[in-house]
Amino acid sequence: MTLSSEQASQVLREVEAVSHRSGQLYHYQRFAPMLVLWGVIWLIGFGMTNFFPATASWLWIALDVIGVAGCIYLGVKGKQEASNSGAWRWLASIATIFAFYIVVLNIFQPISGQQSAALITLLVALFYVLGGIWIGARLTVTGIGMAALTLVGYYLFPAYFFFWMAVVGGGALMLAGLWLRTA
Repeated sequence: MTLSSEQASQVLREVEAVSHRSGQLYHYQRFAPMLVLWGVIWLIGFGMTNFFPATASWLWIALDVIGVAGCIYLGVKGKQEASNSGAWRWLASIATIFAFYIVVLNIFQPISGQQSAALITLLVALFYVLGGIWIGARLTVTGIGMAALTLVGYYLFPAYFFFWMAVVGGGALMLAGLWLRTA
């Protein structure tokens, strides 16, 4: 049986579509536990910040170290399951965003913890939107949702912003992680 050039082209397009979708699902599966991890960290971090604001700086340093170590562990665990030659790009992207955040804090010097928390949350949301542009729409939706929820809490519930971010922000990240798993 011979294929016409039209049929061969169609088969190649279908193979490409399946390959793209497979890669997308793979990345979703890799991101899902990290989103759940950071959702739990946000729940604890913002919740504790709401009730014990004087300890926020040290608390967030400890939680960020736990979160980064957890992501490294999850990344290494995933790397054992399959090769991941692009991991350095993600790490470099995170380091770039962190450096940008530190520079912005030094230049603009937010006058409240809410401003600083909103800024980093919006930068993380931007990271998810950009990642979603490269990987898949679910990450983009996650980033847009995170940004929208942050702005709603910041502008509509400023007195309860940290509590809002603990419950709504942390909860949204955990739900997004579960959503990615179901893709």
